Amino acid sequence: MRISLNNITCKKEGIPVLKDITCSFGKGLTYIVGKNGAGKSTLLKLMATAITPDEGNIAYTKLLRDPGMGMHRQQISVEEIRRVIGFMPQHFTGYPEMTIERYLKHMAFHKGIPHQLVKSLIKEWLKDAGLIEIKRKKLRNLSGGQRQKVGLIQALINQPRLCILDEPFEGLDTKERLFFKRVLHRLSYHSMIIVSTHLLEEIEQTADASMLYISEGAISFYGGADELDRIVENLTIDTKKG
Repeated sequence: MRISLNNITCKKEGIPVLKDITCSFGKGLTYIVGKNGAGKSTLLKLMATAITPDEGNIAYTKLLRDPGMGMHRQQISVEEIRRVIGFMPQHFTGYPEMTIERYLKHMAFHKGIPHQLVKSLIKEWLKDAGLIEIKRKKLRNLSGGQRQKVGLIQALINQPRLCILDEPFEGLDTKERLFFKRVLHRLSYHSMIIVSTHLLEEIEQTADASMLYISEGAISFYGGADELDRIVENLTIDTKKG
């Protein structure tokens, strides 16, 4: 799968939030980096089909092998993208009146996971994420970190081909962040994973990860995450929490 953004401009109250963005994303892990207010959330919402651009277009394609045509790219509809995506917006809330267990069951059924697998799958996720003891607690009564974990689970539960996560590690402790980062790393071998952050310390500087740095609605850098140390002096962004 590939996402191609062509001359994307997005405005809020007439003011450009994203300015003439052109780039593409493929399989693997990509970090969208920038300080708060840079346009990261708007970019992720666009790719997740939650909003549409004021100018430009977004194309979703997949590579197919055809006996007559050979290898070629086929357009993917917005409806199909919405069936295969795992999306976690910033400030995730879910359905506040549902319990954790009921909400995750609802999302699992919605994403097409076979009914006979749902119960055991959710139990495994809740155990691994440290939520098993509070599975009957309503989402509105959760702490920020607990709610973040529920948001991550609902986005990842069906091992989506496209996963878009907006500031997913906010409120998580070190152990919890490491657990979900391992899940994302495994998933990135066969899926497109896009993660936003305003903290450089959240970025895994590996050769197989990419980083797009956005500043005031425009792309300042797009390349390997392992180049971070080389360019960090030119980035106006937080290097650590607090």
